[in-house]
Amino acid sequence: MQVCKYFPVASDRMGMIWTISSIEGACIIEFGPAGTTHFAIEGIGSLNGEEKSKIYSTHMDQGDVTFGKYDRLENSILEIDENINPKYIFVMASSVSSVIGADVESVCSTMQDKVKAKLIPITTAGLKYDYTVGVENTLLLLINNVVKSREELGIENGEQTYNIIGSNIDKYNFLSDTNELERIMDVIFDKKVNTTFTAYTNIDEIERASMASLNIVTRKEGLKAAMIMDERYGIPYIYANLYGLKNTIKFIEQVKNITSWEVNEENLEKEIESVKNHLFSVKRRFYFYEKNKDAAVFGDYDTVIGMSDLLNELGINIDRKQIIYKTDCEDETIIASDDELDRMKYLRDTELLMLLGDGVTLDMKHNSKFDLQISNPNLHRVNIYPSTPYIGFKGCLLMIEKILNIKL
Repeated sequence: MQVCKYFPVASDRMGMIWTISSIEGACIIEFGPAGTTHFAIEGIGSLNGEEKSKIYSTHMDQGDVTFGKYDRLENSILEIDENINPKYIFVMASSVSSVIGADVESVCSTMQDKVKAKLIPITTAGLKYDYTVGVENTLLLLINNVVKSREELGIENGEQTYNIIGSNIDKYNFLSDTNELERIMDVIFDKKVNTTFTAYTNIDEIERASMASLNIVTRKEGLKAAMIMDERYGIPYIYANLYGLKNTIKFIEQVKNITSWEVNEENLEKEIESVKNHLFSVKRRFYFYEKNKDAAVFGDYDTVIGMSDLLNELGINIDRKQIIYKTDCEDETIIASDDELDRMKYLRDTELLMLLGDGVTLDMKHNSKFDLQISNPNLHRVNIYPSTPYIGFKGCLLMIEKILNIKL
């Protein structure tokens, strides 16, 4: 068993709840103890996210566990359907009821004819997988059960809009980064977002996702959902890394090539020049600096890869890149491990110029001149201002400003 001083990696159940909880009009019924549901809801606040959905717990007692009774769940479904009247009810087992084999799929099948809402069973909510699997599975669940076809919506062709797949409240800087992505698409292509999966959207917008003509995927967990939408609705997708000037320009070229949307060259040139004017300042500041210029980056998959690209572009050496949970990664220079003790040892023994990481990593004893939180879990930070992106043109400027302000 691995030792944890802080938090173990959140389970797939938590990822599912986080992904659905930010959708206005969604209803979740969790078949399990009220305390576990309460803990999940409290966790949303630590992510600096808002609960837009309605989350309910059936609670459980010893009889429910011993005899496998579903009376509480069935009655909860009937009560919520009558009093709340939602379009969809997501029914899931808590970790406790999942471990003992609760069959929510069978319950939904039995109860569907008795309610007006569409019942959507969530069948994986145990302790086997981490939260990223929960996010991925929930995005697939929404594509397969909520998104309507163009025929159902009464339209023949897609609109000149785009969807964002991967803006979820478990991403530390989701609010600012999503705003910057939308700003770039508006300023450079004069295009508006259709649906965001799933931060601060609503059920109606999810239903209309097939109306878009492009999917922009901002995290690895959204790729499977985008692939299904490509196959089913013919919507192409781009897996976007917008960290750094080079990656942002590359993204704009990809959008242009895949959609043939017209680029506002004047605005693009202004955005590029606004960053280039300051890039040299960073390189000049460290050109004659002979002390430690190393940085370490810890966090989720896409943030670690993207932020490392940005720092490399600014001339900062990356001494360690680590994804803080176990996952597949093609880049052999990136460590994928949730071992807290190994992380503590590295931070204790290594002098750094910059430490970028999650709240737990930044709380560990370390020696660096500059710290920046870029990922969750979060311990202390309140992150509500929507204009401090790490991606895009403004993200480049923000990082340049922070680096220029490091006291050497």
